[in-house]
Parts: sequence; C-alpha cells; structure tokens
Amino acid sequence: MEERSLKKATFAGGCFWCMQLPFEEVEGVVSAVAGYAGGTKKNPTYEEVSSGTTGHLEAVQVTYDPALVSYERLLDVFWTQIDPTDDAGQFADKGSQYRTAVFFHDEEQKRAAEASKKALDDSGKFAKPVATEILAYSAFYPAEEYHQNYAQKNPREYGLYKTYSGRESFIERTWHTKNVIVYSTPRCMTCHAVKAFLREKNVAFEDIDITANSEARDMLIQKAGFIGAPVVQIGDEFIFGFDRKQIERLLQ
Repeated sequence: MEERSLKKATFAGGCFWCMQLPFEEVEGVVSAVAGYAGGTKKNPTYEEVSSGTTGHLEAVQVTYDPALVSYERLLDVFWTQIDPTDDAGQFADKGSQYRTAVFFHDEEQKRAAEASKKALDDSGKFAKPVATEILAYSAFYPAEEYHQNYAQKNPREYGLYKTYSGRESFIERTWHTKNVIVYSTPRCMTCHAVKAFLREKNVAFEDIDITANSEARDMLIQKAGFIGAPVVQIGDEFIFGFDRKQIERLLQ
C-alpha cells in the first residue's frame, strides 16, 4: 500500500486508552496512535498534559485507507464511544485534557465533521446539546510507549477501567438498545412527554406522525383495534399510552 494513498484523522474522546481499540478494529484503519493534540506545548509529557496547563487534549490519531473506510465512518465510530454532551471531560475523568473534539485536517473533513455533529444534535438522541468542538488540526504528539495499545497490553486493567469509569454502561445504554419507534401526533402533549422521557434516558427513537403516515396508522389499528397516540414500539412489542415502567422494562 503506497503511503500517499493513506489519510489521517484525529479525535479527542477522553481517556485515549478507550479510544484506540475501537478505531483499530475498523477495517481500513492502518493504525491508531494515542497522543496529545490541540495545545501549544511541543512534545508534552503525560504529566504535563494531566496538569491541565498545556491546552492539549488526550487524543488518538488514526491513519486509514480512504478506499476501504470513509471519514464519515470514522466519525460514526467516534460519536459512539463518547458522551458528546459533556463539556467538562468524559465519564469519571474530568478536566480540560479530557474534553472531546474532532480535529479536521482539511476542509473536506471540516464539512463532514460539522455535518455529522449537526445531524447528531438534530436527531434528538440527547437531551442536552452536543458540546464536542470541531477544531483545526495543528500538531499531534504521540504519547509515551506505555500508553500505546493499552487494551492489548493490560486487558484486565483496561476492562476494569472502562467498566468503572462509566464509559461501557453509557455506550451500551445509548447505542445498543432495542429499536424504538414512537407513533405520535403533533398536538398530543402525552406524545411530547414520552419523547422527552426517552431523550432524558439517551434512548434513540424514530418518531412517526400517524396523521401523515397512513400505513403506520393502519398497522396500529390492526394491532390494537383502535387508533390513538402515543404508541411506543420497542423491538416487536407495543405500548399504548405512556407507561414509564413498561418502557423501562422493555428497554432493559
């Protein structure tokens, strides 16, 4: 593979131990290096970055083959590993060095990153706005060797850290839940309450207006023998009305 065919992408997603492995597992990614980006100090050490005085964020620089994996796919991987609404850090790690950011290397990456962030913000998946910054790339400094490939070198410690930091449960709850659909009408206040409830729990859902979708309306009549809103579909099960306990049970 010729070097000139490869591209780089740089992401800050909190602790870089937890960000390396998800990118390394993507087909088309050649390498993912843990390091520091966004600050002013050249060749910083981990201790200096941890002090919060360098302006650097813990980051991962991904080298990838654009013929095998798109930048948009890498953005998708990034978003599904972080809490993009936290502007103070990530999970148990708080401090400026743990903030999230996408560092774009060119205008094409900038446009893609901004569009991806807006799509996530507009999706209603999160109750709070997306706080991740889209920043121009300037420099990247690889972290010390003992930080590289931490998940492979120290699988037990990595597993414990990912679990007890809260990252693993957040990812599972936010991205691996069952498919959820809310059948609603525009003026239904209970429908709005159901959707607010799901957003507070970071549950992704599809919102279908049954006043404008005759196929969905006919399907609900067939299921229940009547038409009403809201109806929440979780997997293959339907909840008629706003039943918090039933929704929580089916989401587990």
